[in-house]
Amino acid sequence: MQNCPFSVVESRWWSTGNHSVRPLFEAVAALHYDNPSSFLYDMFVNKASLATVFAARGRDKRTEVIYLASHGNENNIGPDEDNVISRTEVRNSLINANANGQVKGLFFGTCLTGNAAMAKFFLENASTKLEWMAGYRDSVHWIDGTAIDMIFFSKLAELYIKNKSKKKGKLSARAMAHTAATNLVKLVPGAYSTYGFNIYFHENNRLTSMFQ
Repeated sequence: MQNCPFSVVESRWWSTGNHSVRPLFEAVAALHYDNPSSFLYDMFVNKASLATVFAARGRDKRTEVIYLASHGNENNIGPDEDNVISRTEVRNSLINANANGQVKGLFFGTCLTGNAAMAKFFLENASTKLEWMAGYRDSVHWIDGTAIDMIFFSKLAELYIKNKSKKKGKLSARAMAHTAATNLVKLVPGAYSTYGFNIYFHENNRLTSMFQ
């Protein structure tokens, strides 16, 4: 049985309650890997715990895609105003954790963070070793966003499973992510038009994306 290559790294959403994305990934993992616990799940509360989680995921020999779930804006993420984590702190933690290049993709399950400036900040620094970054340029309704994310990761899981069984013509992590995103927007055009979903790459010395 294959291990799921996805890791969910999530902060608490509300001080009075919490609506975790974990059950959505359990559904994806159960459907595609016959095991709802086949993906890895961690929570963080501040920049120190995020760095610790990233370090663990960067050396676990299975995580290729990190889904980072938290509140966010154009430059920062974090569970609350007292624990804001700047994009520099997130990037530095990822650089330190991903020295061997095991993590190929970073999906920001946050509002506003998936913009071109953020993608440039992460992908044009070769030390992150990332092949792609995805997220939302605009504010996203929690239910809508998690539903969109679930579709993307379901499509991506299908591609990873098929790719694993290939002896020739294996797809790169970048190609699989691009195909999953393409399949997503075919099903849910509003992912881009309403919320500004985009997926970014860095190739030929420039930033590229599915949507300009």
